[in-house]
Amino acid sequence: MNLALPRTTQQVLRLVAALLVVVVVLLLGNVGAGGPARPAYHHYVAMGDSYTAAPFVPLTDIAHGCYRSSNNYPHLLATSLHIDDLKDRSCTGAQTKDLTGRQVTARGMTVAPQFDALSADTDLVTLGIGANNHHLYAQMATVCRRSLRICPLYDKRAALGRIVDDLRPTLVATLEQVHERAPHARILLVSYPKLLPPTGDCPKLPRFRPQDRSTFRDINLRLRNQMREAAKDAKVEFVDFYAASFRHNVCARHPWVQGRTGSSRHGAALHPLPAGQEALARLIEQTLRTPPPKADR
Repeated sequence: MNLALPRTTQQVLRLVAALLVVVVVLLLGNVGAGGPARPAYHHYVAMGDSYTAAPFVPLTDIAHGCYRSSNNYPHLLATSLHIDDLKDRSCTGAQTKDLTGRQVTARGMTVAPQFDALSADTDLVTLGIGANNHHLYAQMATVCRRSLRICPLYDKRAALGRIVDDLRPTLVATLEQVHERAPHARILLVSYPKLLPPTGDCPKLPRFRPQDRSTFRDINLRLRNQMREAAKDAKVEFVDFYAASFRHNVCARHPWVQGRTGSSRHGAALHPLPAGQEALARLIEQTLRTPPPKADR
């Protein structure tokens, strides 16, 4: 087989040019071939209670008593994902009923239902709610951190457990309403962090007996489990912040939750710290970088 070889400089240049064109075409053909494009979001609605609002994680907007921080995870997430339209309706003290009804805040003022921010244009929703239903969080944390005596959670374990166990159907109904109001949105239910260490005590905790700390741990875990199952029932995604925060409890060297003494610069008592909000924003962003799982509704 005889091959015609270029005999002149001009022929050589033409051959090189042709080869370069082939290489460029091949390279352009492979652009984006590494996998599906990352999802993009434009209209984000964040809803929830104080663990979303993150009071006193610096630059707090009083918002009629909602105490929303401009450094909470919804704002950090919106900045990272370049989302211009963020409606942060989180409000300290919110219960599930306050999503559809007007909430009276600790300042005695009312705020509009958080669901009012949802629309057919909404394409991303995060929700962290449930711990305030029937004053669960107040009985476990608020009352105990203010008490000058031992806070006997163990003595109330049955009542606290019933509150948590009754939460699942309420959350399922709530998530279904979110889908009805924002049918095109990707919906994420965000759990609460782990607050206490697996064992032991530390000065940052309220005054608990060992059995009280055990009760707190049990309720904290059961709340996470109920939220996870509710997300599964409602066919939405679950962000397991409890698992991610396991080594960053109140007593840890690098905590993601403030101790029983609050700070107007770093976070309210037994509430999110800046480091925790940053970690949660990264966790949610990691979830959103992949397409949502397909689910039949």
